[in-house]
Order: sequence, then C-alpha cells, then structure tokens
Amino acid sequence: MASGAVTFEHWYDFAEGGPVHRALLPFPSTAPAPFEVARWSVAPNTSNDLDVHRSREVWIIVSGTGSLMFADQTAVLGAGDVAAFESRVPHQIRNDGPDPLLAISVYWLPVDD
Repeated sequence: MASGAVTFEHWYDFAEGGPVHRALLPFPSTAPAPFEVARWSVAPNTSNDLDVHRSREVWIIVSGTGSLMFADQTAVLGAGDVAAFESRVPHQIRNDGPDPLLAISVYWLPVDD
C-alpha cells in the first residue's frame, strides 16, 4: 500500500541531545518520495549535533523551546515554529527550556551533483 500511517524506527542518537527516529514512508521503492521525515528530541540544557549536509531541510518544532544557531545567525524557536535550511548551511539547536524539545524534520534527498 502506498498510503497510510507512517511508522518510525530508531536511526541514531545525538551525542548529548537525544534519539533520532526515521520515518518509514509507505511509498513503493519503484516510486519513492523525493524527501524523508525524521522526529527527534533534545533534552533540557543540551544540544543536537551540529548538522551540515547536501540536502535542504525543514524543522517543525512540536514542543519545547530552544536557541537555534544557523550559519552566523541565531533565533529562538518554540512550539509551532518552523525553520528552513538551505543545503550546506550548518545548523544546531540548544534546548533552553525545562522540558524536552521535540521536533520533526523533513529533508529532501540529495540530487547527484
């Protein structure tokens, strides 16, 4: 079936922040989506790993608050906020709040250069 609920599997753990789970999208391998989805958390007073990669990425903050660092800029994000990153732009968030920061990532699969 090529539609339906998405399930997640453990992918890896941030060095200090928390776990990352990758979505298993229901599309057939003969016609995959051009993007993938992950959900992750960052524990209070920790950060996710500094990330820089070839794909574009969008973060959707589900709950919690944090200080976002990207390129040479900063911003404060909270529940309901969205951040978008162009490819090869370093980005990281530090959880400044008392509760876990929970987020969803949508990222486009790299196109061969």
